[in-house]
Order: sequence, then C-alpha cells, then structure tokens
Amino acid sequence: MTRSPSQTSAAGRRLLARLRTIGPFTDGSLTLTTKRCGRARCRCVTEGPLHPTAWLTWKEGPTTHSLYVPIAWRDEVAAWIAEAQRLRHVMHEISAAQRAFLRAHRGTRPR
Repeated sequence: MTRSPSQTSAAGRRLLARLRTIGPFTDGSLTLTTKRCGRARCRCVTEGPLHPTAWLTWKEGPTTHSLYVPIAWRDEVAAWIAEAQRLRHVMHEISAAQRAFLRAHRGTRPR
C-alpha cells in the first residue's frame, strides 16, 4: 500500500496532534524597562525610582516595530510569545519527521 502525500508516519501524526494544543501566539519579544512618566510633580522627575514599562517588539522585513504593553497584559503577552516559540519547535520537529518519511519512502510512487 502506498501512502498519499498528505499522510505521514505515526510520529508525524503525533506531532501534528500537538499543533492542536497550541494556544494564541505572537512573534516578538517582551522587553521590560523603566522610564520617566513625564508628569511634572511625579517622584520620577527628581529622585526616582522610574516607572516600569513593557514593550512588545517584532520585525517586519527590515523594520523593527514596538508596541506598548499595559501592566495587566504583560503575563498574557509573555504566554503568547512562549506559545510562538513552542510552535516553532513543533514545526521543526514535524519538518524532520516529514523528511524521514520521504527518505523511508524513496523509490515508491504515490497512487
């Protein structure tokens, strides 16, 4: 029996099943830093400490983009970034499984 190109090995099917568990994701990195707020009467103008702030940064072609992330969203955005890393890892594993599948079926002709 010859498999169709849309099929894969048992390992490949297990890896594809892992894709269904991926949650919301985004490319980029979360940068935590501090800044002055700009209010004239704030403590950060004279003695500090500065206010914590977070930025999501990502590349689109040669351009780096940044987006402010509110305090309430920082953990959520960090989880999205972790999911994107997990997705990339699973994609690499699936690619390796598909190459192994092709090597194992060299010389056979799909129907």
